[in-house]
Amino acid sequence: MCGIWGIVNRADEDMARRAVESIRHRGPDDSGIYVTRDPVPAAFGSARLSIIDLSEAGHMPMHDDSGRYTIVYNGEVYNYQMLRRVLQEEYGCQFHSDTDTEVVLHAYMHWGSECLEHLRGMFAFAIWDSQEGALFAARDRLGIKPLVYVNNRSGGEPYFAFASEVRALLATGLAERTLNTNALHHYLSFYAVPAPHTMIRDVQALPAGHYLTYRNNTLRIEQYWSLPPYVPLTETPELIMARLRDLLEESIRLRMIADVPVGAFLSGGIDSAAVVALMTQATGDRLRTFSIGFGAEGANLDERSAARTVAEHYGTDHTEVVVTGADVREQIERIIAAMDQPTGDGINTYLVSQAAGAVSKVALSGLGGDELFAGYPQFRLFQRADRAAATWQNLPVVLRKGAHAADRVGVIDRGLTWLEGDLLDRYQRVRVLFQPDVKRDLYADAFMHRLGAPQSARDYLEARHVHPAETDSIAQLTRLELQNYMAHTLLRDTDAMSMAHSLEVRVPLIDHKLVSYAARIPPELKIRGSQSKWIFTQAIADLLPAEVFQRPKRGFEMPVAAWMRTELRDVLEDVFSPDSLLARGLFDADAARAVYADFREGRAATYMYAWSLAVLELWMRQTLDA
Repeated sequence: MCGIWGIVNRADEDMARRAVESIRHRGPDDSGIYVTRDPVPAAFGSARLSIIDLSEAGHMPMHDDSGRYTIVYNGEVYNYQMLRRVLQEEYGCQFHSDTDTEVVLHAYMHWGSECLEHLRGMFAFAIWDSQEGALFAARDRLGIKPLVYVNNRSGGEPYFAFASEVRALLATGLAERTLNTNALHHYLSFYAVPAPHTMIRDVQALPAGHYLTYRNNTLRIEQYWSLPPYVPLTETPELIMARLRDLLEESIRLRMIADVPVGAFLSGGIDSAAVVALMTQATGDRLRTFSIGFGAEGANLDERSAARTVAEHYGTDHTEVVVTGADVREQIERIIAAMDQPTGDGINTYLVSQAAGAVSKVALSGLGGDELFAGYPQFRLFQRADRAAATWQNLPVVLRKGAHAADRVGVIDRGLTWLEGDLLDRYQRVRVLFQPDVKRDLYADAFMHRLGAPQSARDYLEARHVHPAETDSIAQLTRLELQNYMAHTLLRDTDAMSMAHSLEVRVPLIDHKLVSYAARIPPELKIRGSQSKWIFTQAIADLLPAEVFQRPKRGFEMPVAAWMRTELRDVLEDVFSPDSLLARGLFDADAARAVYADFREGRAATYMYAWSLAVLELWMRQTLDA
């Protein structure tokens, strides 16, 4: 796992060193730069976190024997040993290290862009062909590892630069510290910035499952993978269960490959418990596990006892991290800095990664289970809405019109979203924070003028995360949750917050082969009666103590609202002060202060309205005002 950076049409050694230093937290074990001027000026840098082959043979940037190809690489390709054998036996490749980096380099040399079809894992890498003066860069299928870039085509010699984090492009002056107003508009919808946007105007994010080429000052971006359209499996539940178990065990085995100890995050949920159980089965060794809990203000949210049950069952070396509001207040600036881009989530990952990173380099996470196996409440809600909508449509027209006419305060109309609206209307109710009319009222007049006619949240989702061939609501919602919420919020937060502590987090539940199979499991096997994730729990039922299955389903929550009213109150008061709001000029001061007042006085449906605005301002102070 590493931080990478590079630029084409510039050959600046000092710039390369600044870039690498800015992302040194991603790879403190080793660093390197490579600068060339022939045939095209270019420079590349890497900060390495050594996980496989800890020797100097894994140093990057890495070159092939001829010196024609150079690679900088971030991630893990878990099937690299099998690919290495194929490349040796069929192509006569000679290897000088035991790294997956060198395997990826040779795979590209022999298969070109089709090498991506062979790679199984999480990755973002770039390969420079000095003979052709061409750059190839790619990102993994699900978007686990990030890649951002600047394609400068104005003023003097054009250049193309890329990096693992936005901060590396800012630190080198390759992007101006200017707010991307369209990204802000989407941030208020999703409390994260969706690709291809970033919060910096000049910087774009390569979407998941895409690769790019840059040659002769021309950028080309292609998609090489997407979640296949839903075609339900026709096997018996028993055969599906057996195949699912095989894929889970294979995914875990692959992600245990490392030359350093591998630990695991352990919450009170079934996903992380299943990961720990499968890891123990795969290795037989004593694992290190890490859980997070809270002080008195979060006692009702604390899941340490459930995590402890699993840890004791498997005899893990278990570490519990107790987080208080004072801890968060003390580290709030470091937490915001770690985000790279603003996010309404991620504090929990920062703090548990801090504990894990102090003693380990690698940890597995149960991230992705709820998205893939219909674990969130909205999956059942969408199913019930489908049934209710069918009943509603069979009612006489006069009754349906009468309901609309009788609605004086909009309560019925909000409910009718679930009866008369389509999938995206419903999805916006559960995943969009600030609705369009609220955003219009929130924006300052001058900012509205700058913003123009931005893309709506609905249009963004429809253009990028809806497949026209899918009609099943559970399949549609699975796609949206995997490609939108998980990719842009959970995975980005996990990467940024864990790498801030030089910790590699692996996510076995979203191995792409497992995802492709599980996405085809019929909805009635994912949700059976009132039980979510039925097929998943059945597939691993023999591994876990009964207490895990008896616990009611609950999402992971933190007592952020309580902290906002106590230890973080001074931060919120400053952010929402008239002076702060007027100086920034993005929001109408009265409207923004009303958001905060609604939270403070208990009228807000969620603390996230005020928190997302506070995080945005704190991030802008660190990043734009620097």
